[in-house]
Amino acid sequence: MFKQLLAAAGVGGAEVDTELFTPGAQPGGVVDGVIRLRGGRIDQAIGHVAVEFVTRVEREYSDGEERIADHGFGRIPVAGPFTLLAGTVAEFRFTAPVPHETPITFFDGKHLPGATVSLRTIVDIHNAVDATDTDPIGIGALPAQHVILDALRRMGFPLHGADVEAGRIARTPQQLPFYQEIEFGRSPHFPRANQLELTFVATGHGLSVVLEADIEGGWFRDDADRIGMFWVDYAQLAHRDWTAEIHRVLTELGARG
Repeated sequence: MFKQLLAAAGVGGAEVDTELFTPGAQPGGVVDGVIRLRGGRIDQAIGHVAVEFVTRVEREYSDGEERIADHGFGRIPVAGPFTLLAGTVAEFRFTAPVPHETPITFFDGKHLPGATVSLRTIVDIHNAVDATDTDPIGIGALPAQHVILDALRRMGFPLHGADVEAGRIARTPQQLPFYQEIEFGRSPHFPRANQLELTFVATGHGLSVVLEADIEGGWFRDDADRIGMFWVDYAQLAHRDWTAEIHRVLTELGARG
């Protein structure tokens, strides 16, 4: 559906509509679509047209307050500058590469609770408020991500949901200023882990797997968050026992007792 763009005078504005040809993709893939701008009752100067991906990011401040806001990433230019003539329609095809670190929203054919990614169209209009059109898209797990998620599920960790946190993880190839945390509950096979958080930092040839376990304390010890990580090379995905690798890391973190 076309969405109205405000004209400089506040009336007679143009309209925008974005149609996605690929409503779903994987990290490292592409999203194809077309942007249609329909002129209103007056000519409008368009500075540029662009698309970017958007996700919801949580940021914790020094006072302990947490705020959630949309965060754009992976922006690419599509067209501009040009004049959109009154009553005319302009169409712009685009192909948007999906950044490797894009949060996943689907695993095993099901939506990952709490995960959301959209594609936002941005139209810069001279002497007017920038207009946007946002369309949700599904981001499916990569084969390597699917293998790790499935291994954790078979090890008894119930998947609870996901969120995206602002910040960076040391000793990973992270490029974006945020990362996704996928949250699991307690497994009967790892009784000292109250909960488990999983983060993928993907690249074109492999990914870092970061496991943060909340380890239960004892009589004289408080609960403690402990972090372990390992690397998955896509070329070696079918040649290693990743369940055993996860088991090794969790044992080192003290999750077994």
